[in-house]
Amino acid sequence: MMLTMVVAGTLVAAMVRPAAADPGASRSSTPVASETWDWVLGQLETGTPVTSTSTVEPDQAYPPEWTGPVSGSVTLAGLPTPPDLQELQVEALVVTDRAYSIAFTPVEADGTFTFPWSHPGSKVYRLVDPATGEVLAEQAPDHGLVRSYDVPDGHHLHGRSFSYDQALTLVTALSLGELAVADRLADGLLSLQTDGGPQDGGFVTSAAALHPAGAVAEYRTGNHALATYALLRYLRDGSPDPAARAQALEGAERALEWLLARQAVDGPLAGLVRGGYGWYATGGFDPSYELPWASTEHNVDAWHTFRLADEVLGHVGAADAAAVLHDAILERLWSSEEGRFWQGRSPDGPDPGHALDVSSWGALFLRAAGHQAQAAQAMANIGWYASTHAGASGFAPVPFPAEPIVWVEGTAGVALAQLRLGQDAAPTLAALAPAATDGIYPGATRGDEWLSMTSAPAVGGATWVLLVQQALAGHPSIWDETQEEAGA
Repeated sequence: MMLTMVVAGTLVAAMVRPAAADPGASRSSTPVASETWDWVLGQLETGTPVTSTSTVEPDQAYPPEWTGPVSGSVTLAGLPTPPDLQELQVEALVVTDRAYSIAFTPVEADGTFTFPWSHPGSKVYRLVDPATGEVLAEQAPDHGLVRSYDVPDGHHLHGRSFSYDQALTLVTALSLGELAVADRLADGLLSLQTDGGPQDGGFVTSAAALHPAGAVAEYRTGNHALATYALLRYLRDGSPDPAARAQALEGAERALEWLLARQAVDGPLAGLVRGGYGWYATGGFDPSYELPWASTEHNVDAWHTFRLADEVLGHVGAADAAAVLHDAILERLWSSEEGRFWQGRSPDGPDPGHALDVSSWGALFLRAAGHQAQAAQAMANIGWYASTHAGASGFAPVPFPAEPIVWVEGTAGVALAQLRLGQDAAPTLAALAPAATDGIYPGATRGDEWLSMTSAPAVGGATWVLLVQQALAGHPSIWDETQEEAGA
């Protein structure tokens, strides 16, 4: 069977430093001022446009399972002409897979409000002026999760946090020296990790940022590998307090065990990590379905993670898994005849598809593993993906796209591969800049459903650009580790 095309990949790294060194010594001591980073930080908020400094507060922290009555109070502030309290309403919402408005209730003269019942889900309350439709205040849970896309309410991506983007943001915060932000992001990442059951330790693909407990049990090995890598980077380069460190360490160890269990021990995929669990089929979603194929991108991600786990955790099993995986990637996913990586492999044989991340991130793997000549081969056909659209130049997710499109994070990945291979990467990143508005980068220069591309502002694109900027400036970025061995 052919693999589903993988166009959203993972790329991570860290500068190797002595274990006893100061965690901030290998980074810039002063966080970089950046419109792009400011926008990413804004994605930690709910995105609701609040027009005053008023407050709306429930009388207690109602848990997600609560369905009984709810009460609370409001205070007005930051309004030039405060309205009468009884002219205002409180809106109650619950968040499961997304936010649902369930009821409105008037504010009483004394500033209190009451709902006779609630629904299961994380609770959100908004103070609303019905005359103008303005939201004067909002109270919502904070799980430390970034909203992956800035899209309007009602869009299927609204309010969703993908573990891939959460992990990239954590790695970016560490690279920039934003250690307090990293603490918050690591806590958010751990909220996407499964506790107990057959997928214990696994990171789900995505969840509503306000209700991570309601995530669909879908697991993709590439996303999971990056999330595990980010936790390991946090343990190595962050400065969590003892309680946070213990929590992150426990999460990283469980995540590593989940990843190790994905590595096939025999058969046509021996040594490779399989794609994960969960699939939408006739009759709905089947969380127990194990994907039978191995993605090249997933395996590259896992190799970096195994090696970092060996460094940070001293895990012998991770070191052995990295060595086995290294050989399996070269034997089962690399086409010697074509001098490139296939997109992946199923039990029936290779998937010969072409994808940008397989070329660029594959080259990064080869260079990190010491195979400099093969890394150059992997990048030799990068021109197939070249594209110019909407004033920006870069690369498309597939060769020779039918319509021009520039994929932001994919183009940034090419720039990083160029840099690591000793080429001039600055022009590649500069040519991508016209895709941004006020430092905010889209997923791609146009939407394309078939390519799974969106033109909405995207955390994945923004963080990738930031990480390459850091690398160009000589700071730790992503997948910086190298392995000394004879190049092939």
